[in-house]
Amino acid sequence: MFLGKYRFKFLILVLIFLLIFLSTVSVLIGSISLNPLTIWKIVINKIFSTDIFEKDWKKNIEIIVWNLRMPRVIMGIIVGASLSLVGILMQALTKNTLADPYILGISSGASTGAILVIILGGAGLFSVPIGAFSLGILTSFLVFYNSSRESFSTSKLVLTGIAISSFFSGLTTFLVVSASKENEVKSVLFWMTGSLSGSNWSTVSISFVALIISSVIIYSMHKELDIIMTGDEIAETLGVNVARLRLIIVIVSSLLTSFIVANTGIIGFVGLVIPHIGRGIVGAKHKRLIIFSILMGGIFLLITDCIARTVLKGQEVPIGVITAIIGAPFFMWLIKKSSYSFGGN
Repeated sequence: MFLGKYRFKFLILVLIFLLIFLSTVSVLIGSISLNPLTIWKIVINKIFSTDIFEKDWKKNIEIIVWNLRMPRVIMGIIVGASLSLVGILMQALTKNTLADPYILGISSGASTGAILVIILGGAGLFSVPIGAFSLGILTSFLVFYNSSRESFSTSKLVLTGIAISSFFSGLTTFLVVSASKENEVKSVLFWMTGSLSGSNWSTVSISFVALIISSVIIYSMHKELDIIMTGDEIAETLGVNVARLRLIIVIVSSLLTSFIVANTGIIGFVGLVIPHIGRGIVGAKHKRLIIFSILMGGIFLLITDCIARTVLKGQEVPIGVITAIIGAPFFMWLIKKSSYSFGGN
């Protein structure tokens, strides 16, 4: 589908409006009823650090909106945007539209790090994210180092990622089985299927900065990403430093994936589904695809989080369960609809 310049801009404005609307709906969900106008009065006052609007609400309402519900909403947008961006990068790196953010095994490494901390009883608010992030980054270096020895190979990169992912998945299962306390097992299983419930302004701030920096870097390279999709040899003849581009893709993808898994657990299918929706609506050019996917990823995560919090009365379903239920049928339809080649044929 081809969208003209003005239609594309209009589409982006619609997505931004939808993102704001869904953010408001998401904040409204909870045991305590809130007024949408009050929500935005509180948010605007907090953003500008002054009482632009007179405080006609109770202090506990302000705490609920700003300290409890708003960080979750912002983190949902960041997670959806980040996973969508990494999905685009992984598909460009492997030249395979079935690739997703977790193909390099980074998520499995990060999961093992977090679960080790949970089971060993690590103290501190950031102990689990630090454990996950540390092992996630270590995993990415192992994968890239092994696939870059002698000469780089995308097949070697993917196979190394699969091998390391299998290793850490087995180790994770062993840790869960060996856990002695029931509450530890529940905590681990809930975390492994993804949740935004632990979001706070500290983790939101770090993840937001990581997303902004990554987005700026990747957007500035949108032409190189278009070219590399045609093949490494063609890209090199057109002046693209393929080795440098690969390294940047792996570093950005590793950092973003580690940040996300460290703070919210594993949330699957977002990085696979959203780029495909983007290509169907705005085309394959990365200049448009990146912008669309970042916004659409945030929208998708907010929708699934709202479903996760309301589908069962009085109980929250892990968000990864909802994304899997939506994403798996899409994945199967994708395989059936298109003919993909593996190995260059």
